[in-house]
Amino acid sequence: MSGSGRSSRRDFLTSWFGAFREASHSVSKAGSADPAKVLRPPGALAPDEDFLDTCTRCGDCIPVCPVDAIITIEEDDGRKLPAINPSAKPCRLCDDLPCITACPDGALIAPEEGPPKVRIGIAKVDPRHCVTFKGELCTRCYDACPYPDKALMMIGSRPLVGSGACTGCGLCEFACPTHPKSIVIVPERDLVPGLRVPRNEYTKPGGWMG
Repeated sequence: MSGSGRSSRRDFLTSWFGAFREASHSVSKAGSADPAKVLRPPGALAPDEDFLDTCTRCGDCIPVCPVDAIITIEEDDGRKLPAINPSAKPCRLCDDLPCITACPDGALIAPEEGPPKVRIGIAKVDPRHCVTFKGELCTRCYDACPYPDKALMMIGSRPLVGSGACTGCGLCEFACPTHPKSIVIVPERDLVPGLRVPRNEYTKPGGWMG
């Protein structure tokens, strides 16, 4: 994509998020977010146990997010854990990743190559709900993707996720107009390490489910 193309897309997303932020600022808590489906903030340590052990729940990453994408969810012990609910407020993949800079504990680590290498999760298309599988034209998820033709492609008028490039930001899930959503983010902690395949869909050699 050309520099002007990237700028235009960035300007569009910035304007879009500005309007959205004003309209939904009051929904900054977990609300109806499912703790099992929320995403960790960008740069969260992997495996997930390392993140949970390192994060002190200080909350410093929350107020620095310019689009209020990072919320808190309450754990069983009553402590607050930072999280992202992509259906409500996805990650915008800020160039400077202020949430990571604000983390004092090392629970969030910036990838050396910047936002394109952030791995929050991976998008998954559900053909049962996606209107493109019913012959209708829709490119909302593709239009919202910060890395089109890499993280998300349109093949034969249908969306196809590029597992190697998808950051899991959730912009596609947020933009999807169907209910239930036709494209959702599977949290990175629920993927097979190295393969980026959902654990519940992975069949090990020999036919055993992972």
